[in-house]
Amino acid sequence: MSASEEELIGHSYTRARKHPLVIGKLPGAGRLPGGPYTITQVMTMVISFGLLVMTRGLWAHFGAMNFILMALIPWGLAWVLRYARLDGRDPARAVRSLLIYSSTPAQGRLAGKPQRVARPRLATATCTVRVRSADRPAPAAAATKPAPAPVRKARPAPAPAAAAAGRPEPKTGLQALLASLDEQ
Repeated sequence: MSASEEELIGHSYTRARKHPLVIGKLPGAGRLPGGPYTITQVMTMVISFGLLVMTRGLWAHFGAMNFILMALIPWGLAWVLRYARLDGRDPARAVRSLLIYSSTPAQGRLAGKPQRVARPRLATATCTVRVRSADRPAPAAAATKPAPAPVRKARPAPAPAAAAAGRPEPKTGLQALLASLDEQ
C-alpha cells in the first residue's frame, strides 16, 4: 500500500479521560447505596431535602410516609441526574455554561472588561477649496501677506544618452533615476 492509499484512523480518548469528581466510598471501605455520586447529585440531594423540610407544612399529611418521601424524593432526583446529559455534560455544568453565556456582553470582552463599541455619529466638517487661475489676480487678502520665496531643488543633470537616444528629458528626480537604470 502506497502512502497516498494509506488509510488514516484517528482516535479520541478525551471523553474516557474526563472523570467527574465523585463521592462514593465510606471510610471503612464500604460504598454508599446507589453511589458513587457526583458533586451535582450530592448538591441536588441536599437542596431538595432542605426544601422538603422547609415546606413540610404544605405537603406532609401522610403520617409515617412523610419520612419515606423525604428520603426517596432527593435520592430519586439524584438518580435521574446521573443519566441526564445535556451536550455530553451533567446538567449543573450545562446550566453554568448557559449562565456564563447569557451574562457575557454582546461585543465580548477585551482585557477582561466588557468591550464597548462607540455609537456611530455624523461627522460634521466643512472644507473650502478655492481654485486660482494664473491669469486671475490674487485676492486682496493674499496680496497683503508677503509671498514666500520659492524653494528651488537641485535637479539632477539629464543623462546625455537619453538625449542622444531621442528620449524626452526627465522632469523629476525619479524619472532621472529610472533613466539612469535603463542605461546600465
